[in-house]
Amino acid sequence: MNNFYINGRNIEYDKKYIAPARINLIGEHIDYNGGCVFPACVNLYISAYVKKRDDNKIILESQGYKTTIETTLDKLDYNDNLFWGVYPIGVLYIIKKLGYKIKTGLEIYYESKIPSGSGLSSSAAILVVTTFLISDIFNLNISLLDIIKITKMVENDYCKLKSGIMDQSIIALGKRNKGLLLNCDNLDYQYKNIKINGYSIVVLKTNKPRKLTESKYNERVDECNKALSILKLIYKINNLCDLKSKDLDNVKNILNDEVLYRRVKHVITENERVYEFAKSLEEGNISEIARLLNESHESLRKDYEVTGIHLDSIVDSAISSGAIGARMTGAGFGGCAIALVKNDILDDFKKNLIKKYKEKTNITPDVIPVIFVDGVKIEE
Repeated sequence: MNNFYINGRNIEYDKKYIAPARINLIGEHIDYNGGCVFPACVNLYISAYVKKRDDNKIILESQGYKTTIETTLDKLDYNDNLFWGVYPIGVLYIIKKLGYKIKTGLEIYYESKIPSGSGLSSSAAILVVTTFLISDIFNLNISLLDIIKITKMVENDYCKLKSGIMDQSIIALGKRNKGLLLNCDNLDYQYKNIKINGYSIVVLKTNKPRKLTESKYNERVDECNKALSILKLIYKINNLCDLKSKDLDNVKNILNDEVLYRRVKHVITENERVYEFAKSLEEGNISEIARLLNESHESLRKDYEVTGIHLDSIVDSAISSGAIGARMTGAGFGGCAIALVKNDILDDFKKNLIKKYKEKTNITPDVIPVIFVDGVKIEE
């Protein structure tokens, strides 16, 4: 038996599991459009400390939250009183619904270094680490690919969020110093080396929180689905990302709707940028990497309209402070951006960016250089 201190108390636990945050290096808002994305895991973690019980009680506690959530294995239905516990309770609900046997209750204590509402996917990390630990501690032998599918079911069917599959995939499959070129339509994936010698990827947290279920995220999904339903009358496609840039003129005429056209334009061009980016990254072509980051943010700003004043301000501040490329990462509407910064100017970059962003927004941002790490695992 091991010990862990949480909220001023000494807790005994059987095992510890960790899951990292993710950043999407490029390929935003195309996971639910059948496109390819390019995420990587970074060294910010959720830790889960687990102890089996002799009864069927479920007790959840998180460092930083005052609310302890208690229920039982026969009372896992969604309700508004679950708060942050909707994710682990949702995992238990779906796993049981799929026929897996959970024989006893659990106590799970979470400790997070991933800022919630930041766009670094703290929700996917808690989903993946919870599914992984339940599989391990009850010997359910759920594969990583099935963990990805289960956690997506929790978000879509239990939490009612119309998310794609990227976040769960990279947190489950991530490898140190590699990005994941992931086809979100069929889950085919390749690992690509991250070659940015002399440069760092820096996470820029706007400190403007957002909650996806209260944002325009679902609205964008609906707009894309509406455009797809119209375009499928003309094109033999399953997803918007089956189209190419050469189709855009015709798409504009078919849709006859400026807003829907701009949404589709972003989806198509962003999907193409992902392939260019993966190639440039493996070649270590820094100037191309920077160009694609900048083009991605501009497309998200103008065509997809998911950035807003805080993300635009932090990206502009990053570029004027010495970054050669920067873009929002995650769903947008606040949260985080990433920047490509030469290592020998990191200290000055941080100081200047904080000053400039605060002048624009009256908010102090967080500036976090990151390294690329493995996905979910048991921590010995």
